[in-house]
Amino acid sequence: MAEDRPGDREPVYLTIEDVLSLHGLIIGASSTEAADQLRNRDGLEGALARPAAHAHYEDADLARQAATLAHGIAEGQQFIDGNKRTALVAMLTFLEVNGLRVEASDRELAEWIRAFSDGATPEQVAALIRPRAHHIS
Repeated sequence: MAEDRPGDREPVYLTIEDVLSLHGLIIGASSTEAADQLRNRDGLEGALARPAAHAHYEDADLARQAATLAHGIAEGQQFIDGNKRTALVAMLTFLEVNGLRVEASDRELAEWIRAFSDGATPEQVAALIRPRAHHIS
């Protein structure tokens, strides 16, 4: 990544409504129906708060924040089904709303998310994201 924060602006963080909408699209349901698939609302809210906390306390870049978000959703098992898919789409959406697009194959992206189940840390996944993230022009 050339610069971490396009335009040096504050990052845009996803809300619970954003993630419920994304999850709904993934499972073919409305946001309301997606909310019915939520096991732990507090857990999802915690996962959504982690990127900002890492930015504030650890000076985490956007790649690390995105990986932290994905980890919180995928490994927290916040939904009945589709956690890894939701984690991936949330991660990519977070990066895009913050001006970055990841150029990687679907297989690579899936491997990055599955890596969490094998013990990968958000920093390890962020290291995979950084060289593949490019500013959206």
